[in-house]
Amino acid sequence: MAVAGARGRFAPELESEERGFPLFLLLFLIWIVLNGRLNWEVVLIGAAVSAALTWLARTVLNLPAWGGLRMMQRLPRVFLYLFYLFGQVVVSNLQVMERILFPKKRRGGGRLVWFRTDLKEEGTRLTLANSITLTPGTVTVSLKGDRLCVHALDEEFAKGAKENGFAPRLARWEEGDHG
Repeated sequence: MAVAGARGRFAPELESEERGFPLFLLLFLIWIVLNGRLNWEVVLIGAAVSAALTWLARTVLNLPAWGGLRMMQRLPRVFLYLFYLFGQVVVSNLQVMERILFPKKRRGGGRLVWFRTDLKEEGTRLTLANSITLTPGTVTVSLKGDRLCVHALDEEFAKGAKENGFAPRLARWEEGDHG
């Protein structure tokens, strides 16, 4: 059974502490792994910091109480996306180096390219814009609604900005597919 929350959303019937537990657990595990050692001091400070961050996420940032569980479910997608992004950054770096070392291979000058994205969520559109900016040879100049303006180093980078592999992956992310 579900009950309407304060914002009109539906949440499972769980005690307040239980709903924040997945986020607390995730933060605590990250603390332990990044610390590299395990003793009472690390555990107690980690628990205090994780509890404070969980409280901040739920009260100050208005993260839904079940958001921690959703965040943990999205982690595989995040890592796969970051792996793909890293690969694209490496490939683009090589392409930019080629244009610097062999200027005759450059096709035209810099240009602005406008295009629309089918991404529905604002966060995934922002992730797309940031991914394009992180990729050498392209910079996102503007993001308004579903329209992006990208400055590309040359004609080939302009085509790549429109037909990038980021958008389909982010669309699957929105749909809940782990790719």
